[in-house]
Amino acid sequence: MLRPLTLCLGTVLSISLSSLPAIATPDTDDAESDVMIVESVALGTNPNLPWSETVQINDPFEGSFVGVFDRHSFSDRVLNTDVHVEVQSLWTQDLIRVLSIVRDRDCLSQPSGIIPARSCSEFSNARNITQLFIKIEDDVFQLAGQGSTFVVEDELAMALQNAPDTIISIRLVSESGETIDSEIGKGTVTAWESVYGMAAIADAL
Repeated sequence: MLRPLTLCLGTVLSISLSSLPAIATPDTDDAESDVMIVESVALGTNPNLPWSETVQINDPFEGSFVGVFDRHSFSDRVLNTDVHVEVQSLWTQDLIRVLSIVRDRDCLSQPSGIIPARSCSEFSNARNITQLFIKIEDDVFQLAGQGSTFVVEDELAMALQNAPDTIISIRLVSESGETIDSEIGKGTVTAWESVYGMAAIADAL
């Protein structure tokens, strides 16, 4: 079943973690050891992020909240071009952010005398993703966003929280209409239960 969720980005909301004992606060030494702290929501700048783990994010512009970073990469070859695609994403209680980086390595063999000389050119660019599809069991959630960022509504948050412990398929559609199929690993799916379960607890308080 296709569930279209045409969403407009509004004010970014931050949920205080002070009332959630499972997440570290700066003055709780024992809790701090249970979760890693990340200092920014930025994707594509830190290859050593704690992927597929529930983390506390202390962003200087957007505040403090919990989330999980995910990364999936794959390669393909089209004619003389080697294509490497990496999809990074950040799943928080209010927003989903995605970064799709496509690296092309175009290698052509050109004769130079008797021995062919192999010449390669490399290109790398990020796509502006405007649509995100998430397939959870028989349901497909379709989100429309801006700047590769998508709002998480209550229905989607509930589905993410209760998603089965398996690989989840996603589809990204760029501003130019290019389609990239990717997946979310089991570790991130397991972390969704914590991230979106905490959102439900916060709403009930």
